[in-house]
Amino acid sequence: MDMIVILLGLVILLFLTLKKVPVVYAAAVSVIFIALFSRLPVISTVTDTYMTGFSGFVKSAWLMLLLGAILSKVMDVTGAARSIASFIIGKFGAKFAIPAVVIAGGLLTYGGVSSFVSCFALYPITLAVFKKANLPRYLIPATIGAGIFTWVTMLPGNPQVQNIIPSSFLPTNAMAAPVVGTVCGIFTLVMILLYLSYESNKAKKNEIGFVADEDTLKVLKKADELEENGNLPHVVFAVLPIVCVAVVLNVFKLDISVALLSGIVLCGVLCYKNLTGIPQILTDSISSAAVTTINASAIVAIGAVVKAAPGFEKMVNGILDFSKSGGNPLIIFGIATTLLCGLNASGTGGISTTLLVLAEPFMAMGVNAEIMHRIGVIASVGLDSLPHSGGIVAVLQISGVSYKEGYKHLFMVTVVITLLALALALMLGNIMYPIAV
Repeated sequence: MDMIVILLGLVILLFLTLKKVPVVYAAAVSVIFIALFSRLPVISTVTDTYMTGFSGFVKSAWLMLLLGAILSKVMDVTGAARSIASFIIGKFGAKFAIPAVVIAGGLLTYGGVSSFVSCFALYPITLAVFKKANLPRYLIPATIGAGIFTWVTMLPGNPQVQNIIPSSFLPTNAMAAPVVGTVCGIFTLVMILLYLSYESNKAKKNEIGFVADEDTLKVLKKADELEENGNLPHVVFAVLPIVCVAVVLNVFKLDISVALLSGIVLCGVLCYKNLTGIPQILTDSISSAAVTTINASAIVAIGAVVKAAPGFEKMVNGILDFSKSGGNPLIIFGIATTLLCGLNASGTGGISTTLLVLAEPFMAMGVNAEIMHRIGVIASVGLDSLPHSGGIVAVLQISGVSYKEGYKHLFMVTVVITLLALALALMLGNIMYPIAV
């Protein structure tokens, strides 16, 4: 019963968000339900456990999200985002607008830029691309999410934390099982592009195109005027601020806040002729970052309550006990990892828990460490994208798209297709890395 309570609590969260109940209130109802029926003290669970998780996310993410929002606004106002979008459409055409954005997101991620920062960096570019290609806005979250959450994380050598954690438990490095990682990454990318292409073509047949609210139209109108007057910054100048963020972060190894600030300053310097309305930029950025932070914190903090509920420990123990009960160890390891990632609403939390318990005994059974590393990474990008994931909340919020309009497409590209990739990885892993006798 305790385990069912947790699942019902998450179902309530999904139901309410799909009914367009504000995320903060939906999260509160979910938390109270879980606490009440898990026999936890409701008041202290909300005021202590939940709010500790809430404040912890604010502390870790606020400055990064604020600077990310400022960079996004500056890219918008100066026309840098429009310049990149015009270059993409000019070179690849409207037909390849979505693939260009998905691959651009992947390059940012492979460059070491965090998913939250990538959301802010990609949104103004994606918005401009979608306007030029007359694509529906409800596909923007899935397009951005597909680029930063999925295929590229599976690739060998990527610097994201999910590909680094396994080396703390296994004698491996970031290049572990390169063939399996590459094949699954490409498979995921192709499947995602086929799905998004299908949805965009369906929208065109139904005559559903780009629609924007009044505030968005004001920003796009200014970019239209800059383009019509030939005042857009050169695409090289437009791209350099994003490159700067990646270089400062990964080459100079400075804090993400310093990297974002350097990108903002460089964009302002390179595109200074178009940089107007700075007080409004700062005001809008605060509003955008605050809403994103509060909504993401409200969802992420549910995880703290879930972990405090007795059903969580039972579910974890049940998964890990099943993992030791026999059967194909790679399949058991992959399923256990993705289930724990779903419970934690975190790829890093799930993969860390599974490796902590299963790494040594499975290697002792003769399971190859490299394929365990790669299976763990691929499994970590599946159920970590359920509705209570902070990254999912952020990409929807930044894109200005509701759960009802955008989550089903996010679910397809970040959950369904990545689980298919996990199945492919398990098949390849058993063929290429048979258990040593």
